[in-house]
Amino acid sequence: MKRFGPGAWLMWGWLLLAGCHLTWVRSIRLDVHLINERNELLTVEGATSLPEGAQIEARLTQADGRRWAVGRGQVKGGHYFIVLEVSRCPGFKSLNLDVFFDPVTASAEVQQVVGARGEAMSGDLLLESHDRYLIFKRTRIILTMSAREMALRRLQQGEGDVDELQSYLVRHPNDPESLIGLGLAYLKHRPSENHVQSEAYKLLKQGIAAKPASNALEMEARLWVSRLDEKARREAEERERRKAPTFSSRFLTENLIRPGQALGAFQLGMGQQFLEMSFRLRPTGRPGEFSVDPLPGLLLTFNQGGMLARAASSDTRYRTQEGIGPGSDVDDLMRVLPALQIEWSDPQVQADNRAHRFATVRLRGMVLLLEQSYDPNFPLPQSTVKQVEVYLPEP
Repeated sequence: MKRFGPGAWLMWGWLLLAGCHLTWVRSIRLDVHLINERNELLTVEGATSLPEGAQIEARLTQADGRRWAVGRGQVKGGHYFIVLEVSRCPGFKSLNLDVFFDPVTASAEVQQVVGARGEAMSGDLLLESHDRYLIFKRTRIILTMSAREMALRRLQQGEGDVDELQSYLVRHPNDPESLIGLGLAYLKHRPSENHVQSEAYKLLKQGIAAKPASNALEMEARLWVSRLDEKARREAEERERRKAPTFSSRFLTENLIRPGQALGAFQLGMGQQFLEMSFRLRPTGRPGEFSVDPLPGLLLTFNQGGMLARAASSDTRYRTQEGIGPGSDVDDLMRVLPALQIEWSDPQVQADNRAHRFATVRLRGMVLLLEQSYDPNFPLPQSTVKQVEVYLPEP
């Protein structure tokens, strides 16, 4: 058995003291297998001898360098798996599928095996580039597709002819992908189609209802339909806003309650026709009663002659000369009317888990609706004026 001499042992010791270590050069292999799912997803997978956790990248490009798809995957158990989205890639055109590993972007654990710049790798797939070694494998592929798919792709890329897809739809009128594709083409190339009454909108709705197989195409169609619906809604609101009548600021600023006469600027005896010129009156379902859009909580009731007979509100800005109005404490009301008798209804627990009782106080020319609420476990009632109504008293 051959023994190392003293000089050899000294050399080994010097290398250890100098911090040097040995890295074995290993041959790298990498297989590429492709699975094309309806020309939408391209699965790139294969076996490799790269170390666990190594990141492999796949790129699909044209000969002129235009990049169509990029994906990455990690090595696990000697295999890698990458999915490329190729639904917009051109058909019947030669493309380059490059699958490679770059040690510069690898983790420290992987670099310990392959070298910081790939110097510990060897094999037929080794490619030197910018002072490092890559594992690189190029495959030439062509995505074949039907005439319909070709027309859709060319339209999406801005290179196609709408007539191609129209001709296809004549022969296949219920094809959902073609319906959506033609609708999208109209929207992108014909600005006049950007509304919910357009032929493009109808094509998209029809295509979505037919449940297309392409999820990406359906999502784009739904996005456009949502945009056009929102545009129509805004335009309708703007038209309504322009048609809405205007009213004098006194209906907002005047807040005095005058029993038997007026609620703010709403004077009893006003004509319904006059108020309809200033407000949009919405029927409440009760005979002669209307709500007023810009004044929440206000209810106006007209008699058979079309004259304002009652005006009620829960708006806290309305007050009598004594300061009583919606939101006022019942104790304040009792100080103004000390002889007032209040008969409360039976308590009822409502959705807020509080017991509520109500009472109606009828005065000449005015009706007050009172509310009392309390926690059933801690009966400390809060009593307030909920609504004030003025009315024309009988002569």
